[in-house]
Amino acid sequence: MKNIVVSGATSFIGIHLLNVLLSDKNNHVFALVRPNSPNKGKLKSHENLTVMEFSLQKIENLPSRISVLVDVFYHLAWDGTRASARDDQLLQENNYQSSIRAVKVAFELGCKSFVGVGSQAEYGMCIGRITENYKVAPLTEYGKAKLRTCEDGKKLADSFGLKFVWARIFSVYGQGDFEGTLIMSAISKMIRNERIPLTECTQSWDFLHVLDAASALFFLSSAPAGIYNIASGVSRPLKDFVYEMLRLTDSNSVLEFGVIPYNTEGAVSFEPVIDKLIAVAEWAPKISFGQGVSEIRLMKERESYEKNKCACSVLE
Repeated sequence: MKNIVVSGATSFIGIHLLNVLLSDKNNHVFALVRPNSPNKGKLKSHENLTVMEFSLQKIENLPSRISVLVDVFYHLAWDGTRASARDDQLLQENNYQSSIRAVKVAFELGCKSFVGVGSQAEYGMCIGRITENYKVAPLTEYGKAKLRTCEDGKKLADSFGLKFVWARIFSVYGQGDFEGTLIMSAISKMIRNERIPLTECTQSWDFLHVLDAASALFFLSSAPAGIYNIASGVSRPLKDFVYEMLRLTDSNSVLEFGVIPYNTEGAVSFEPVIDKLIAVAEWAPKISFGQGVSEIRLMKERESYEKNKCACSVLE
């Protein structure tokens, strides 16, 4: 039996990672969730799953709660990932400190591998193809804290003899995502044929389905130490993705490009290269953007139908 710890287990990617890990009956997963987390109910009962309410501020106490040796520590927990909190310096500093403590705890638990989740925000403003050797120049406190965790976490892990893997994830989407994202909010409006205010959407972008992201993380636990870009590897102008969503939803929505200004990061443009990941892992994206969007559309239409059905029942 392989024992695995996953922090941030109820996060968007975390829930899907749990499903991948538990699909192997030889894995036992310790899922760390925040005390009194409202998302705890999202975790389905499983004989090989142990759910533990645990604050990252007290992560150093985890070894006293787990009596077996752990093989892999996946660290996904991170507060303030949305735009409104990305420049909260104190919050991001706390994330950094908690993450460094998590590396120490992984060593104390006897882990062979530590897999941390980073972000494309570590690269900052980008032009052209982005390999793992691309110059890092984060613009937000969020990106800076992720980069510090990557650099200092690696040094600490190396001193312990612990394999340190850092997954720099680009734009992930899929069912269960935050409703305020471009894809989720646009599809909702397109189904209702509403006007959609947008930025210019001229920058290059890459979208990866969350199930593919989770499977990539699964394979990275056995990959050599290092930094890996996690993306689909197929970049297009963001406007192309928006037009494809419009077509797939059969919508009459008016697309108002240029109405919304860019945030403090500006018009971030990226073309991530995933050759390194493909070379070391038995992995390749399986879900196309069109397939992913169609699944989200069906889900939202079903939710709308059920909601209207319940409303009619109440009126009757």
